Amino acid sequence: MLKVLELLRFAPGLLLVAVMSAPPGRPPQKQGGGPLLPRPGLLQTVFKSQQGLVTDYFWIMMMNRIGAAYRPDQYRDVYDYADLITDLDPKFRQAYLYGGITIPVHLGREKYANTEESTRLLRKGLTHLPDNEQLAFQLAYNLMFFDQKYKEAADIIQGLSKRPDAPAWYSALATRLYAQSGDFDSSLSLSMALRDGAQDEETRDFYARRVEEIHQERLLRTLDAAIQRYKAREGHLPDDLTALVSAGDLPALPEDPLGGKLYLGEDGRAYSDAVRFRMELIQDQHDENGVRVVPKPRVTSHDESQP
Repeated sequence: MLKVLELLRFAPGLLLVAVMSAPPGRPPQKQGGGPLLPRPGLLQTVFKSQQGLVTDYFWIMMMNRIGAAYRPDQYRDVYDYADLITDLDPKFRQAYLYGGITIPVHLGREKYANTEESTRLLRKGLTHLPDNEQLAFQLAYNLMFFDQKYKEAADIIQGLSKRPDAPAWYSALATRLYAQSGDFDSSLSLSMALRDGAQDEETRDFYARRVEEIHQERLLRTLDAAIQRYKAREGHLPDDLTALVSAGDLPALPEDPLGGKLYLGEDGRAYSDAVRFRMELIQDQHDENGVRVVPKPRVTSHDESQP
């Protein structure tokens, strides 16, 4: 009842806000795109003692925009509402989280729109709510899958893994992210510490293998670099990995730490038959159904191998 009386008391002011920001269905657009919304400073001045009501009003507006959006630019508009709400109330966790999750739009073929706005909003949220696990994990997700900033994502996940109630897979994910970023020293140090500190045999075995997987990925990247040197010099890929030794790009063909057979894939990268996938979260190779595939060994004819 008190809430209703408050709304009636400040109805003229809220009407002014509504006129300035327009009804949810047809918001006016500012020059360059995006909804035309009042400036936070103006709202904080005019409604100094009613900040909660004004913030709630724009929260409702934001949720309406999410429900009505169906194009990427309309989901992009949600960012402006979330940004305004969190300027008015920097501790409004739901605005950061709902906005960060809903703003990105899949365009097909692993391309997304509005990811920059989503990441910016989540960063803002963690600035004001640094201990919020949901915001931290969602930001790490964005950094992994949208921005390919694997090292920063690994640092966030590693921080989360130190919480008393953290699931065990946080640490496993952090080791994989460090390896994918190319920070093999951090990945190895973390994996060996987890291996040596394991309280049960299953966990110890998991991280013992992870150590070897990291050594393997480091070796495969060395082979990738040698393949690219060969290609840049010769104008074509080598027939197989032994050609890198003959050409002087490798002193010898190394042994796989996991005991597998190393081979040159059709995509021009090195692989091992000891593992199904390389130590990566994202691969560009997909079949027609969107399922990730591992390239088969490269097979060339004599004519194909000629420049």
